[in-house]
Parts: sequence; C-alpha cells; structure tokens
Amino acid sequence: MRKLGMERLRDVELMTLSEFHYKRYAQEYKEIDEEYKMHKIAFLTRNASATKNTGTEKKPKEEYVFKSFKDFFDYEKILKEVDDELVGAEKEDFPINHLSPAQIALQHNSRKG
Repeated sequence: MRKLGMERLRDVELMTLSEFHYKRYAQEYKEIDEEYKMHKIAFLTRNASATKNTGTEKKPKEEYVFKSFKDFFDYEKILKEVDDELVGAEKEDFPINHLSPAQIALQHNSRKG
C-alpha cells in the first residue's frame, strides 16, 4: 500500500502547475457532488417518510403521503421516458428506409460533435 502512495506522489511531482490546479479543481467538484448526493438522500428520506393527517381533531390519524415506493419514484416510467426519447432521436437521425453500412458511417461521421 505504501508503494501506491509513493507512485501518486511521483505523479504529482511530474505534473505541471496547470495540471495540478485542474486536478485540485476536479477533486473539489467531486467532493461537492458527493456532498450533494448526501444532502439529496437526506431530503428524499425526509420526503419518503412524510405523513398527512387524515383523521379529525378528536381522532387524529396519520398516513404516509406515499403509499408505495412507486408513488415516490416510478422507475419504470422514467426508463420508458428515456427509451422513448432515444427512439424518437433515432427516427429523426435515420430515415425509415434502410441505409447501407457505408451510408450509416457517412451520416454518423458528418455530424458535428
């Protein structure tokens, strides 16, 4: 394990100052993303356990706002939306008539990326 640390130190020594700063910024962004994920999980945990009063003042009754996981996060619906978007994009990019492999390659390579 010690050798790995020394290799990383050697990598840092070989970096230019610009490369070092870019790596530092990248690490900071990565840490911010991780912190964002933790806060999002905390927020979603709070929302998932949200309740509402469905009883009366004399007989209060609490029920979960989300009855099932699907009410909270509809995984299948989101996947279908992505799939539909992909299929729609494919239909726009490529006409229904069949193209030869050379035509497909030409069309693919002519895109500005």
